[in-house]
Amino acid sequence: MAYCLSVWESTDIQNREFETMRTENSFNTVLFDFDGTLVFHEPDSSDVISAFCTGIGQPLSAETERQGRRTRHQYFLDPTIREQLAGLSTDEFWHHFNRHLLEALDIKGDLDHLAAEVTSKIQGLELSYHCPAAGYQTLAELGARGYVLGLITNRNSVERFNALLDQLELRHYFDLVLASGEVGIQKPDPGIFAAALERLDASAETSIYVGDNYWADVEGAQRAGLTPVLFDLHHLFPEADCRILERIDGLLDWLP
Repeated sequence: MAYCLSVWESTDIQNREFETMRTENSFNTVLFDFDGTLVFHEPDSSDVISAFCTGIGQPLSAETERQGRRTRHQYFLDPTIREQLAGLSTDEFWHHFNRHLLEALDIKGDLDHLAAEVTSKIQGLELSYHCPAAGYQTLAELGARGYVLGLITNRNSVERFNALLDQLELRHYFDLVLASGEVGIQKPDPGIFAAALERLDASAETSIYVGDNYWADVEGAQRAGLTPVLFDLHHLFPEADCRILERIDGLLDWLP
């Protein structure tokens, strides 16, 4: 009789395989993504979109909302979209992004008009950023265990990134913080990982990268020779060929 693995069973098997990897490798460096891995904002952008769709009489199913979150991850890495974004103003970018997302969600109607409504709504929000307690606990404990810690983000605005680090009192946990705006390279380009490792005098073979975007974080880390760990809070990537965490402090159960 044919048997199909559930998402949970598949994830368990993958994690058992990577449990073996832990015993075969001596990791000493742990690098983290920033947004969506350690730091989050309220209100959540996907929740805002979901509420908007409900408000226009087109509520999203749980699966459609999950696919929408995947679309957000993929948007910034699509080479065709990157070409379309060249030269756009900030307002034009957000209109393009929201229209693309609404189309991916199969929303019906005048998408240009609806995208303008969503853009206006989101731009009117005051976002509040936070790092959950489990994030602080994980960083503190890994540091106490002797791991070298680094942070790599695709944020282009170095000034805004540094302001958030200080506001959230995260900087002192890290031996290195690196924003793409400093080096002109973005994940998944392996160059940004290589730059971080060089500054830390660390080896890819003994380094882990933890992030929430499969295409940027996992594939980028793999290309650079690091061991990737996917933080998949919303179960977006059950097909991921790496260790998957549903809690950031799950690292503490895995790393000695």
